[in-house]
Amino acid sequence: MKTETGYISVDDGSIFYELSGDGDCIVLLHDGIVHREVWDGQFSDLAKRYKVVRYDRRGYGKSDYPRASFSNIEDLCHVFDHLKIESAIIFGISGGGELAIDFTLKYPGKVNGLVLSGAIVSGFGVTSHALTRGGNVLSTEELIADPQKLMEYFVWSDPYETNPENRDVKEKLYALLKSNPYNLKYTLTREQLKEPPERPALRYLSEIKVPVLILVGEYDMPDVHAHAGAIEVGIPNAKREIIFNSGHLIPFEQPEAFNKSVLSFLNSV
Repeated sequence: MKTETGYISVDDGSIFYELSGDGDCIVLLHDGIVHREVWDGQFSDLAKRYKVVRYDRRGYGKSDYPRASFSNIEDLCHVFDHLKIESAIIFGISGGGELAIDFTLKYPGKVNGLVLSGAIVSGFGVTSHALTRGGNVLSTEELIADPQKLMEYFVWSDPYETNPENRDVKEKLYALLKSNPYNLKYTLTREQLKEPPERPALRYLSEIKVPVLILVGEYDMPDVHAHAGAIEVGIPNAKREIIFNSGHLIPFEQPEAFNKSVLSFLNSV
């Protein structure tokens, strides 16, 4: 199908987007390691039935690196405004899921539903187990300081990012990150420039009234499972599913299982 591409101006830079399909809108938000192409297993298929948008957040893929403080929430709002999206179902992986929740709380009229994959929720925090990746590193900041080391670790050594037995997926992930080294450069600075939400979401989850599907990989870390439980309890009528044989990057690692669950959810919505 034909895909529209372009750049959207934001404060101090621009962000790259792709749009395909027609109909009700879906917006895809990537995680904190891989850029928009983490959705390759969904983008074209969903575009057969929906208008689908994916974009690179600042400092990822083809988007500009932030030079001053910025808000991912307001950047997403710029995407909606620029592409004339009145409302959409938002998909988010990991930190993209956190962004989807924060955006929904600030702009509830723009969101028709949420698909949260390995999502975390602002205001909940993480344990030392998460900060050391289950004791496999001294700290994640140690990895962040060296982009090559960070890439090698998350692809080949981390027990949670993907199922350790899924070698083919690891090779695909390595190729994607190697061709986009920008994703892992200046990670700490990018996080320091990112503005937090006005209201940490955990205490306000009950304000979300749209249908919500929560997916968690069988081999994802305990903290992510805990966050998924908190989101499920906090959002009325949210539905949670475990995707077997998958780590953190469910849409990338198990696209068929992910798509099956998501299409069933979309049909019910």
